[in-house]
Amino acid sequence: MAAYKDLIGQKITKVTSNPGEPKTGQMWYNSTTGTLKGLSVVEAFSAGGPATTARWGASSFGIQTAGVMALGNTATARVATTEEYNGSGFSTGGTAGTARYRGGGAGTETAGLIFGGESPGGDTGDTEEYNGSSWSEQNNLSKARRTTGFGIQTAAYAVGGYDNVNKQSQVESYDGTSWTSGTALPLAGLTEGGSGTTSSGRTCGGFFGPGATHPPSGSGGTTNNNIGWNGSSWSDDTALPSNRYNTSGFGTSGDDYYAAGGRATPPNASINTVNYWNGTSWAVSPSLATARYNGQGQNGTPSAFVYMSGNASGTVTGNTEEFNKSTNTITAAAWASGSATNTSRRAQAGLGTQTANIIAGGYTGSYISATESYDGSSWTTLPASLPGNQGAGTGCGTQPSGITFGGDPATPPAGQTNEWNGSAWTSGGTMNTGRQYLAGFGIQTSAVAAGGDYPAVALVEEYNGTSWTEVADLNTARRSITGAGIATAGLVFGGVEDLDATEEWNGSSWTASGNLNTGINASAGSGTQTAALAMGGSNPSSSPPAIGNTENYDGTSWVTSATMAQGRSVGSGTPSGTSTAALQTNGSTQTAPTSHPGSTEEFTGETSTANITDFTTS
Repeated sequence: MAAYKDLIGQKITKVTSNPGEPKTGQMWYNSTTGTLKGLSVVEAFSAGGPATTARWGASSFGIQTAGVMALGNTATARVATTEEYNGSGFSTGGTAGTARYRGGGAGTETAGLIFGGESPGGDTGDTEEYNGSSWSEQNNLSKARRTTGFGIQTAAYAVGGYDNVNKQSQVESYDGTSWTSGTALPLAGLTEGGSGTTSSGRTCGGFFGPGATHPPSGSGGTTNNNIGWNGSSWSDDTALPSNRYNTSGFGTSGDDYYAAGGRATPPNASINTVNYWNGTSWAVSPSLATARYNGQGQNGTPSAFVYMSGNASGTVTGNTEEFNKSTNTITAAAWASGSATNTSRRAQAGLGTQTANIIAGGYTGSYISATESYDGSSWTTLPASLPGNQGAGTGCGTQPSGITFGGDPATPPAGQTNEWNGSAWTSGGTMNTGRQYLAGFGIQTSAVAAGGDYPAVALVEEYNGTSWTEVADLNTARRSITGAGIATAGLVFGGVEDLDATEEWNGSSWTASGNLNTGINASAGSGTQTAALAMGGSNPSSSPPAIGNTENYDGTSWVTSATMAQGRSVGSGTPSGTSTAALQTNGSTQTAPTSHPGSTEEFTGETSTANITDFTTS
């Protein structure tokens, strides 16, 4: 038998503590615990950022870190919208030409393909190609139908389907220009869960067999079929362990395939079961966290897939779950409840970080001056209050050296500045233009005030620790906007006058950047110009307008992230925090609030840790 050193290239070492970054295959003896340890492979689903538009029956293609979800059905209508997934969250892509659902997809994020489905006018054979930003019409399928598929943009298959009258066994292949009839399925059926390549593909579940219709009872054919493709012929392989339809499939080939979720027949209930096909037999894999059907799976590597949207418990969901098979344990980004403030309020100024935060002033039915500090565990009311009752201003800086500026209650709004030294407030220089609901970022001795109203202005001022100086204006005048970053590399986003706009500041001028996926005003912010969070806010299209959405900015574009438990606007965040450790507190649950939730929520970004396991010699 070969020695461990000969196989791995190193000996099993004796250590008193586990290595900080162990390598795959590495093993060691921990003399402190008296155990042999190493990295162990773990399979698990973890939450990803939610879709901007919840839907079911979409067409999808790509991989876990570069996926596309297009078309689909919302709770009320078919849509043509596209969203791109970067392995963390979604951003808005180009709009397809024809709104529809239950069509097929194939390809990559920058070279994708959608085909077939049911549009508002009935079943269609419409085919469109995606180049990473926009869609173009191509030659249609010869048979209009709902279908599934797999492959790449220039070599794809549309497999089986249903045309609202008959189940189909027809298979068509696409060469990048047109569709050609190919080898038919062994059974006619509404195929589902297609995945793989033109030389090795698979489809499972759905409605097969005799009979034209496919009632939800599953009559007219079994729903546990497992149909494989080897590049020249189809095989009717070992059936799924249980009947299901409206399932999703993902994998790299026909012999590396996962069937996820769906509906059991009977009793047509949503299921969270995931089964893995290795080319010979089925095995049980970790389950989805949410039982659902009509979701979308993305191909990837043998160890990384993503499952998006679908129906769950009678509702349409935008939930995303990532599957990883690796030696790392993935903990998804999430919000957790923190302690409530002692005085519930909205429109307060906030400064600091997640574990060292200050809120001051705000509105409770009247303006107040109370100040509270947060240590990452609880809020403490401080004896030091603002010089007067104030609200609707903003803040930045740190807990021992922060600043607030602007806000009510004066008419027009005052330009007061308040400096915090860790124990008391003192008055600083007065702004040239008093305003409220403005954005702020920076530190006490180098801060930026941007926008705000009375009325909405584009004015920008810089503070040097003593006085304010007017600098280059925003491109768009707006109020109820939010800021993040430092005085030479800042960011503002949202606002009543331009809900989804983002502008970057380089210390001398403003440049438009990627839009938010969901327009907001009166949100909270955290982080830097190249790694920022937009938290909560108000969206006029939502009911109530206050939302719990979170988006993450990478210096170019915004993607969705974990949703807060409480939708809120005009709360405060962590101007000196990060995109992976932030705080959102207080605020309003509606645009014209009658209550002010004093709750606090803490955000933690996704983490990945080595899965270190004990091993035995038996």
